[in-house]
Amino acid sequence: MAQQKGINYQDVKQKNKLLVLKCIATSNGISRVAIADATGLSKMTVGNIVTELMEEMYVSEEGNSASNSAVGRRPVQLTLSSASPVVCGILIKRYVCQIILSDLSGIVIDTESFVIHQCSGDKLITDMLSSFKKIQARSQRPICYIGISSLGPINAAEGKILRPPFFYNISDLPLVSRFEQETGLPTALIHDANAGALAELLYGLGKNIHNYVYLHIWNGIGAGIVINGNIYGGDSGQSGEIGHTSINYSGPLCDCGNHGCLDLYASIENMQRDIIELSTIYSSSPLVRINSPSWEQIVSAASTGDSLGLVVLDRFCSYISFALVNTLNLLNISTIIVGYPNPMNVPIVEKLMQPKLQHSLQASVGGEIRILHSSFRDAAPLIGSVAVIADRVFSGELPLPDYHRSPSSSLS
Repeated sequence: MAQQKGINYQDVKQKNKLLVLKCIATSNGISRVAIADATGLSKMTVGNIVTELMEEMYVSEEGNSASNSAVGRRPVQLTLSSASPVVCGILIKRYVCQIILSDLSGIVIDTESFVIHQCSGDKLITDMLSSFKKIQARSQRPICYIGISSLGPINAAEGKILRPPFFYNISDLPLVSRFEQETGLPTALIHDANAGALAELLYGLGKNIHNYVYLHIWNGIGAGIVINGNIYGGDSGQSGEIGHTSINYSGPLCDCGNHGCLDLYASIENMQRDIIELSTIYSSSPLVRINSPSWEQIVSAASTGDSLGLVVLDRFCSYISFALVNTLNLLNISTIIVGYPNPMNVPIVEKLMQPKLQHSLQASVGGEIRILHSSFRDAAPLIGSVAVIADRVFSGELPLPDYHRSPSSSLS
């Protein structure tokens, strides 16, 4: 039996401090009274903690503003200080790597990126460190942690990218240990779909939803699962590989070793082939006149009612629905948040998926299936690279950075 440990006054005080900081960081301005209501802490306790956070330069406040005598004075709104420490977030996608600088509220301050093309593991790390140096050199605020969101499969516990299919044969890449060695900064690794789910949980639509699946569609399909308000990462952080679950056991062999994986059917390449095959039937579609239409072009065409775009995208959504049904049935989840590039901001994928899933799940899940468009569109996994650090700071797993003694230092 595991040994139980007592909780002393300092533990409680620090826990309350982090709770208040999280409340401020994940709100777009919040008053002391609202913090007390949200946390259950007394107004005096909240006031004392806020004073301490302001002295440490984590938090600042907007001044009172009187609107008129009838309404009275607007409560002082608390936000993170513009001088508070920042996090470097990195997203590794199949063809590009994005690097951002953000504070603990997920607000992006600066960005860098580079194209990934026929690289080795060492080359990828070298290019990532080079981009980190650039963004670090421009930062006027201390960088205290690094979060990395990556396509999978990964082993988050060991900080490694394992062997993502169709990713230049990169395997067993020790990202976390290399970054910590080269930068001197604590670093965390998270699966990109879990990162998207966590971004929604901390900063987006998932704040008030206890159970949901975050579905990310972009150069592959991933799913992050939130159960009882917590990310389910599995034993090693590999959960979310819905793109490599089989929807046809007699289907073609996937690079991951399975047969009939979802990614082999729900892909941009298949959509482009469908457009060619159906071009004589839908000859008036603008997609027929485009060589290798992109995801954005297909989604835009479908959003404006183009018949060919709708047919092709509907087939794509059918494949995804086949894969999702088992997950939703198994977990009894009725809310899905979908993130994907959407130039026209029309929830077309959601509209096409809704009846398919509703019909399949009505008996087992009960009630209405909710499919929501991500508040970050396709950027949730990128924001999630910061959220994985923020979440660990708020939980006390990572120490609250000392602003006056930044661990960030220049790289040689």
